[in-house]
Amino acid sequence: PAAAADAPPPGAYGTCDPSADGIGRTYLGREIAHFMSHAGIPWLERDSRESEERTSALLDALELRPGMCVADIGAGSGRLTVPMARRVAPGIAYGTDIQPEMLAFLEARARTEGLPNLKGILGDTMDVHLPGSSVDLVLLVDAYHEFDHPWEMARSILRALRPGGRVALVEFRAEDPEVPIKALHKMTEAQCRREFEAAGFRWLRTDPRLPWQHLVWFERPAVTP
Repeated sequence: PAAAADAPPPGAYGTCDPSADGIGRTYLGREIAHFMSHAGIPWLERDSRESEERTSALLDALELRPGMCVADIGAGSGRLTVPMARRVAPGIAYGTDIQPEMLAFLEARARTEGLPNLKGILGDTMDVHLPGSSVDLVLLVDAYHEFDHPWEMARSILRALRPGGRVALVEFRAEDPEVPIKALHKMTEAQCRREFEAAGFRWLRTDPRLPWQHLVWFERPAVTP
């Protein structure tokens, strides 16, 4: 558990009149979006996802190697967790979600695919429930903007990473009005950096290879605040 002194920056959380897609809670000036329920699995599995998001390019960008320990936070249906598990085997790939229905779908998929190294974890909105200082890479794809406690979750991810461990944050580009996603389900690069740096991460680079999304890389510093 986080130390008692591990608290968000003063005034980081606030409230607002809820927008159509938001929960009326703000973090560092951004209204938090409603999360996608397990009823959204068909959208996660849609045939057009590769052409729209270039998920294969994202997986290549992660530079996964056998023996790594990785985690897909907000894994949903496991569309990316499954190929991650294949690439790091015999290493461990964790898939975490707060919805038991999503986790059941993911775990059934792991059994069908014959991936005993894919481990499902039921998280909550405050903690990812991953072993401390154990993970080499965390992937967050279109999920972070829906966290209703983003500070606590970011700190939980920080604790789960090994020193020097990395986060690949993927969010639809709010700067681009041509990206056909609702406004609250997009983030600017500046806001991504602001929020993760506030939680103690170090920004590494922003990879432009994806057509609709930012791929923003952070790392856990050797000494964390």
